[in-house]
Amino acid sequence: MNDYQGGRSTYGNSSGDYYRDEDYGRSGDYGDYGSRDSRGQQGYQSYQQGYQPEYAAPAGNAGAPTPSATPPAAPKQSLIAGRFDTKKVIVNLVMLGLLSAVVTFALVYVVDLLVGLLPGMVSLGMGPAVMSGVIAGVLGVVAGLLYIPVAGTGNEHLFGVAVIALAVVAIVVWVVLGGLLNGDWRTLVTLTGIICTAATAYATPSRIESADVRGYAR
Repeated sequence: MNDYQGGRSTYGNSSGDYYRDEDYGRSGDYGDYGSRDSRGQQGYQSYQQGYQPEYAAPAGNAGAPTPSATPPAAPKQSLIAGRFDTKKVIVNLVMLGLLSAVVTFALVYVVDLLVGLLPGMVSLGMGPAVMSGVIAGVLGVVAGLLYIPVAGTGNEHLFGVAVIALAVVAIVVWVVLGGLLNGDWRTLVTLTGIICTAATAYATPSRIESADVRGYAR
Protein backbone atom coordinates (compact mmCIF):
# COMPACT_ATOMS: atom_id res chain seq x y z
CA MET A 1 0.00 0.00 0.00
CA ASN A 2 1.28 3.46 -0.87
CA ASP A 3 -0.30 6.58 0.77
CA TYR A 4 0.76 10.08 -0.05
CA GLN A 5 0.63 12.40 2.92
CA GLY A 6 1.85 15.99 2.70
CA GLY A 7 4.43 15.35 0.00
CA ARG A 8 5.70 12.23 1.77
CA SER A 9 5.19 8.71 0.65
CA THR A 10 4.32 6.01 3.12
CA TYR A 11 4.85 2.35 2.25
CA GLY A 12 3.22 -0.57 3.89
CA ASN A 13 3.22 -4.31 3.65
CA SER A 14 0.69 -7.01 4.30
CA SER A 15 1.47 -7.11 8.02
CA GLY A 16 0.37 -3.51 8.48
CA ASP A 17 3.86 -2.02 9.01
CA TYR A 18 4.39 1.39 7.45
CA TYR A 19 7.67 2.94 6.33
CA ARG A 20 8.42 6.47 5.27
CA ASP A 21 10.82 7.98 2.78
CA GLU A 22 12.97 9.28 5.65
CA ASP A 23 13.71 5.66 6.65
CA TYR A 24 15.33 4.89 3.32
CA GLY A 25 16.09 8.34 1.88
CA ARG A 26 14.27 10.19 -0.84
CA SER A 27 14.36 9.12 -4.42
CA GLY A 28 16.88 11.88 -5.17
CA ASP A 29 19.32 10.34 -2.66
CA TYR A 30 19.46 6.87 -4.20
CA GLY A 31 22.44 7.76 -6.40
CA ASP A 32 24.53 8.24 -3.24
CA TYR A 33 24.13 4.59 -2.41
CA GLY A 34 25.59 3.68 -5.81
CA SER A 35 28.72 5.79 -5.20
CA ARG A 36 29.14 4.25 -1.77
CA ASP A 37 28.85 0.79 -3.28
CA SER A 38 31.51 1.58 -5.90
CA ARG A 39 33.87 2.89 -3.19
CA GLY A 40 33.32 -0.31 -1.24
CA GLN A 41 34.24 -2.43 -4.27
CA GLN A 42 37.40 -0.38 -4.85
CA GLY A 43 38.41 -0.88 -1.23
CA TYR A 44 37.83 -4.64 -1.52
CA GLN A 45 39.90 -4.85 -4.69
CA SER A 46 42.73 -2.91 -3.03
CA TYR A 47 42.56 -5.34 -0.11
CA GLN A 48 42.85 -8.28 -2.50
CA GLN A 49 45.80 -6.71 -4.34
CA GLY A 50 47.64 -6.09 -1.09
CA TYR A 51 46.91 -9.54 0.28
CA GLN A 52 47.57 -11.62 -2.86
CA PRO A 53 51.43 -11.47 -2.96
CA GLU A 54 51.71 -12.49 0.68
CA TYR A 55 49.50 -15.49 0.08
CA ALA A 56 51.21 -16.55 -3.17
CA ALA A 57 54.81 -16.25 -1.96
CA PRO A 58 56.13 -19.47 -0.27
CA ALA A 59 57.09 -18.98 3.34
CA GLY A 60 60.50 -20.60 2.89
CA ASN A 61 61.56 -18.23 0.10
CA ALA A 62 60.82 -14.97 1.87
CA GLY A 63 63.56 -12.49 1.09
CA ALA A 64 65.25 -14.82 -1.43
CA PRO A 65 66.97 -13.02 -4.34
CA THR A 66 65.25 -13.18 -7.70
CA PRO A 67 67.19 -15.38 -10.17
CA SER A 68 68.66 -13.65 -13.17
CA ALA A 69 66.68 -13.90 -16.38
CA THR A 70 69.78 -14.95 -18.38
CA PRO A 71 72.04 -17.76 -17.05
CA PRO A 72 75.76 -17.01 -16.69
CA ALA A 73 77.87 -17.83 -19.72
CA ALA A 74 79.81 -21.12 -19.54
CA PRO A 75 83.60 -20.77 -19.30
CA LYS A 76 85.32 -21.05 -22.66
CA GLN A 77 87.28 -24.25 -23.20
CA SER A 78 90.98 -24.16 -24.04
CA LEU A 79 91.43 -26.18 -27.21
CA ILE A 80 94.43 -27.54 -29.09
CA ALA A 81 94.11 -27.28 -32.88
CA GLY A 82 90.55 -26.08 -32.32
CA ARG A 83 89.21 -29.53 -31.38
CA PHE A 84 91.16 -31.17 -28.52
CA ASP A 85 90.47 -30.25 -24.90
CA THR A 86 93.84 -29.08 -23.54
CA LYS A 87 93.28 -30.29 -19.98
CA LYS A 88 92.13 -33.73 -21.06
CA VAL A 89 95.01 -34.11 -23.52
CA ILE A 90 97.55 -33.33 -20.79
CA VAL A 91 95.97 -35.79 -18.35
CA ASN A 92 95.76 -38.56 -20.96
CA LEU A 93 99.35 -38.16 -22.10
CA VAL A 94 100.76 -37.96 -18.57
CA MET A 95 98.99 -41.20 -17.67
CA LEU A 96 100.19 -42.81 -20.90
CA GLY A 97 103.78 -41.76 -20.20
CA LEU A 98 103.67 -43.15 -16.65
CA LEU A 99 102.17 -46.46 -17.73
CA SER A 100 104.64 -46.74 -20.59
CA ALA A 101 107.56 -46.11 -18.23
CA VAL A 102 106.36 -48.80 -15.83
CA VAL A 103 105.83 -51.39 -18.58
CA THR A 104 109.17 -50.60 -20.22
CA PHE A 105 110.98 -50.83 -16.89
CA ALA A 106 109.47 -54.26 -16.22
CA LEU A 107 110.25 -55.67 -19.68
CA VAL A 108 113.79 -54.32 -19.83
CA TYR A 109 114.52 -55.58 -16.32
CA VAL A 110 113.28 -59.08 -17.21
CA VAL A 111 115.29 -59.17 -20.45
CA ASP A 112 118.38 -57.99 -18.61
CA LEU A 113 117.98 -60.78 -16.06
CA LEU A 114 117.59 -63.38 -18.80
CA VAL A 115 120.65 -62.10 -20.65
CA GLY A 116 122.62 -62.26 -17.40
CA LEU A 117 121.93 -66.00 -17.22
CA LEU A 118 123.81 -66.61 -20.44
CA PRO A 119 127.44 -67.72 -20.22
CA GLY A 120 129.82 -64.81 -19.99
CA MET A 121 126.99 -62.29 -19.43
CA VAL A 122 126.27 -60.31 -16.27
CA SER A 123 123.02 -58.61 -15.34
CA LEU A 124 123.35 -54.84 -15.03
CA GLY A 125 120.59 -54.52 -12.42
CA MET A 126 117.80 -51.97 -12.25
CA GLY A 127 119.75 -48.96 -13.51
CA PRO A 128 119.37 -49.61 -17.26
CA ALA A 129 115.75 -50.66 -16.73
CA VAL A 130 114.86 -47.39 -15.00
CA MET A 131 116.63 -45.33 -17.65
CA SER A 132 114.90 -47.22 -20.45
CA GLY A 133 111.51 -46.69 -18.80
CA VAL A 134 112.02 -42.93 -18.54
CA ILE A 135 113.22 -42.64 -22.14
CA ALA A 136 110.35 -44.73 -23.50
CA GLY A 137 107.71 -42.76 -21.57
CA VAL A 138 109.00 -39.29 -22.45
CA LEU A 139 110.29 -39.84 -25.97
CA GLY A 140 107.31 -41.94 -26.98
CA VAL A 141 104.78 -39.29 -25.88
CA VAL A 142 106.77 -36.46 -27.49
CA ALA A 143 106.94 -38.37 -30.79
CA GLY A 144 103.21 -39.06 -30.54
CA LEU A 145 102.44 -35.34 -30.24
CA LEU A 146 103.40 -35.02 -33.91
CA TYR A 147 99.99 -36.53 -34.59
CA ILE A 148 98.24 -33.22 -33.74
CA PRO A 149 99.24 -31.46 -37.00
CA VAL A 150 98.20 -34.59 -38.90
CA ALA A 151 94.73 -34.83 -37.29
CA GLY A 152 91.94 -33.77 -39.60
CA THR A 153 94.00 -34.00 -42.80
CA GLY A 154 92.85 -37.48 -43.78
CA ASN A 155 96.32 -38.94 -43.17
CA GLU A 156 95.73 -40.07 -39.59
CA HIS A 157 96.36 -43.76 -40.25
CA LEU A 158 99.56 -42.99 -42.12
CA PHE A 159 100.96 -41.64 -38.87
CA GLY A 160 100.78 -45.10 -37.32
CA VAL A 161 102.39 -46.59 -40.43
CA ALA A 162 105.22 -44.06 -40.18
CA VAL A 163 105.84 -44.92 -36.51
CA ILE A 164 106.03 -48.64 -37.30
CA ALA A 165 108.36 -48.02 -40.24
CA LEU A 166 110.75 -45.92 -38.14
CA ALA A 167 110.72 -48.55 -35.38
CA VAL A 168 111.64 -51.29 -37.86
CA VAL A 169 114.49 -49.20 -39.25
CA ALA A 170 115.83 -48.51 -35.75
CA ILE A 171 115.68 -52.19 -34.82
CA VAL A 172 117.47 -53.32 -38.00
CA VAL A 173 120.18 -50.71 -37.61
CA TRP A 174 120.74 -51.63 -33.97
CA VAL A 175 120.88 -55.35 -34.73
CA VAL A 176 123.43 -54.82 -37.45
CA LEU A 177 125.55 -52.19 -35.76
CA GLY A 178 124.97 -53.18 -32.14
CA GLY A 179 126.79 -56.47 -32.36
CA LEU A 180 123.89 -58.88 -31.98
CA LEU A 181 125.02 -60.77 -35.08
CA ASN A 182 128.44 -61.14 -33.43
CA GLY A 183 127.00 -62.70 -30.30
CA ASP A 184 126.51 -59.60 -28.13
CA TRP A 185 123.23 -60.50 -26.46
CA ARG A 186 123.29 -57.31 -24.47
CA THR A 187 121.82 -55.66 -27.57
CA LEU A 188 118.48 -57.32 -26.74
CA VAL A 189 118.07 -55.00 -23.74
CA THR A 190 118.34 -51.92 -25.92
CA LEU A 191 116.04 -53.42 -28.55
CA THR A 192 113.39 -53.92 -25.89
CA GLY A 193 113.57 -50.23 -25.01
CA ILE A 194 113.26 -49.25 -28.68
CA ILE A 195 110.18 -51.39 -29.17
CA CYS A 196 108.51 -49.96 -26.05
CA THR A 197 109.24 -46.40 -27.19
CA ALA A 198 107.71 -47.07 -30.60
CA ALA A 199 104.65 -48.67 -28.98
CA THR A 200 104.14 -45.57 -26.82
CA ALA A 201 104.33 -43.27 -29.84
CA TYR A 202 101.87 -45.51 -31.70
CA ALA A 203 99.37 -45.40 -28.79
CA THR A 204 99.55 -41.62 -28.32
CA PRO A 205 97.13 -40.64 -31.14
CA SER A 206 94.28 -42.62 -29.59
CA ARG A 207 94.80 -40.79 -26.29
CA ILE A 208 94.71 -37.45 -28.13
CA GLU A 209 91.58 -38.36 -30.08
CA SER A 210 89.77 -39.27 -26.86
CA ALA A 211 90.01 -35.58 -25.89
CA ASP A 212 88.22 -34.42 -29.06
CA VAL A 213 85.38 -32.13 -28.00
CA ARG A 214 83.46 -32.99 -31.18
CA GLY A 215 83.23 -36.64 -30.17
CA TYR A 216 85.33 -37.83 -33.10
CA ALA A 217 86.61 -41.34 -32.45
CA ARG A 218 89.65 -42.67 -34.18
